[in-house]
Amino acid sequence: MSETAPALPTVTGRPLSAARIAVSSMLGTLVEIFDFIVYTFMAALVFGPLFFPAASPWIGTLAALGTHAVAFGMRPLGALLFGWIGDTRGRRTALLGSMVLMGAATVAIGLLPTFATAGLWAPVLLVALRMLQGLAVGGEWGGAVLVAVEHAPKRRRSLYGSFVQLGTVLGIGLASAVILVVSTAVSADVFRSWGWRVPFLASAVLVALGLVLRKRLEETPEFVAELAKHEAKTGSRPRVRTLFRDNWRELIAGSLMWFAPCSFLYVLMTGLVAYTKAYVPTLSSLDVQLGLLITSIVLAGLTVVSATRADKWGRERLLVWSGVLLVVWAFPAFWLVDSGGFGAMLIAMLVGSVCYAAFNGAVPSLMADLFPVASRYTGCGLCIAFGTAVAGGIVPIGALALVGKFGGSSAPLSLTLVLCGLLTLAGVALGRRARPAVV
Repeated sequence: MSETAPALPTVTGRPLSAARIAVSSMLGTLVEIFDFIVYTFMAALVFGPLFFPAASPWIGTLAALGTHAVAFGMRPLGALLFGWIGDTRGRRTALLGSMVLMGAATVAIGLLPTFATAGLWAPVLLVALRMLQGLAVGGEWGGAVLVAVEHAPKRRRSLYGSFVQLGTVLGIGLASAVILVVSTAVSADVFRSWGWRVPFLASAVLVALGLVLRKRLEETPEFVAELAKHEAKTGSRPRVRTLFRDNWRELIAGSLMWFAPCSFLYVLMTGLVAYTKAYVPTLSSLDVQLGLLITSIVLAGLTVVSATRADKWGRERLLVWSGVLLVVWAFPAFWLVDSGGFGAMLIAMLVGSVCYAAFNGAVPSLMADLFPVASRYTGCGLCIAFGTAVAGGIVPIGALALVGKFGGSSAPLSLTLVLCGLLTLAGVALGRRARPAVV
């Protein structure tokens, strides 16, 4: 091995608290998801007229949401970049890098000039910064899960891994709460003028907190041992391309597993901000934000319950329940939303959240176990990146466009949930064949 080769990561030998590691991973994910979701909400609320004013209100909203979808297209690249860093240089290094990139892009969005000030440069810069957000979040989930799971006691891997999903849920809830507070504290005109910038700029505080927590993380003994063994045997670091040669079935299965939860999250939760604004006038954006906040709190509790059951009942069984429930609930959920009542909308969200909670408890440790340690960061990251790029980015935008084409009918949204639920079930079936001893 060359004398100039980077030193192998090490652990200090201090006793590590798996619970502390899991909580740190949860908080780090919360920060990144908060940044990512604030953009999603603002794209539905104000970005259309601010950055795409020449279009009609609905087309402007779709254009703004299109910039949201661009981030999902960048997530696979982020998974490859940060996955390579995480699998060859260390999980901690990759997680710190993704957080710095996300924080910088988010604060920059809060400082952007609008179309009225900068003309075409405004949407161009918005798209560029959203792409950086997508790159950053593509490197987040896989590393956060592995830091939690690889430190966890063997029989509690599902529970500790679920803390990362808990961070996702709480990040959505916090984003909803901040936007709810800001939008009620100022008038609608002030919110459109400068109030929308506050959540983006406030994220700087969260990012600083996240960096402090992540600097205290250590590499997992499991990863350090595997890296040292690989280098001693081959004289080099692991190569990511072996993942595509040896584990392509696991990549396909893992990606499909994400379709049901991503469609629930981006169609039946955050997607309601755009849908109700255009087609359900009796529900205000504040109603939707309040519903999201309540649902996030309930979902956090359900996630913990699901995680405690995952290792006992079987992780793939929970994923099957998740997919089946989404298929069954898809049409009734939007019938309730279309009724125009806040209580009905909340029921639609809460029942749907059971689907997401079942997934949350099962998938983090399952994803980690699908891949060998040497390529695990990249494998986990690519699965969520590809799954969310399609089910969370492309599919919801297409479904919302069809809603407009069919005169405001919610049927395209319901059919989207059905299709994604079935694809998750297909992913579970393929996963059993790919690695039956694990799944």
